[in-house]
Amino acid sequence: MRKLFLFSVVLLLSVSTLVAQDDVGTPVSTDSGNIPETGDVLIEITGTPFEGASLLNFGSFRARFFVSDKVVPRLGVTMNASNDQTTPDIATNLTEYTAMPGVEYHLTQEGSFRSYAALDVIVGQRFASLESISGASVDGSTQAPSGNNFNFSDARRGYFQIGGNLSVGADYHFSSRFYIGTEIGFSYVRTMYSDVTVDGELYQTGTSTNTGILNTINTFRIGFKLL
Repeated sequence: MRKLFLFSVVLLLSVSTLVAQDDVGTPVSTDSGNIPETGDVLIEITGTPFEGASLLNFGSFRARFFVSDKVVPRLGVTMNASNDQTTPDIATNLTEYTAMPGVEYHLTQEGSFRSYAALDVIVGQRFASLESISGASVDGSTQAPSGNNFNFSDARRGYFQIGGNLSVGADYHFSSRFYIGTEIGFSYVRTMYSDVTVDGELYQTGTSTNTGILNTINTFRIGFKLL
């Protein structure tokens, strides 16, 4: 928590310096002119500071559209694709995406500061396969079975998932049209893992899990006004 606080302070000071350079001699205004207006489109990048080995673990790209000063539809998207030639004989393919359409209801509007509650739908899918020239080819996972009754890892298996996210957040808007913010929420997701076939034959039937977690992928947000 201390690291997160220090990170936020350093970032706030850095952005404030950029604003000051952009508007030399003009103090940063705290009136309502700094906040978005009806019809504005905002684009932001989200992430989680100090999670894992990186300073900022990427969360999602997100667009927000102000249909009014209270109601803001939004859409978050994450995507990942990798095609690896692990050996001269084996290639693995992994493609995944998550789409998070939702809406914010803004609660507090004081100068450059805004707070909100939000509800998102979560829809995600992963496609996984392994291609081999001399060995078994797999659809539904990037693993090759080693022996009978092999248990494929969920972390390397295809899936379809659907769920929802309830969160609260806040923004601070600068006169240079940039803003920073934070958000935290609770997600509930049902994940349905793919059947795994080996050389076209069913090897392992798909399974399902239900997961409720504290959602921190959007803990830190930085964005700008697009339109």
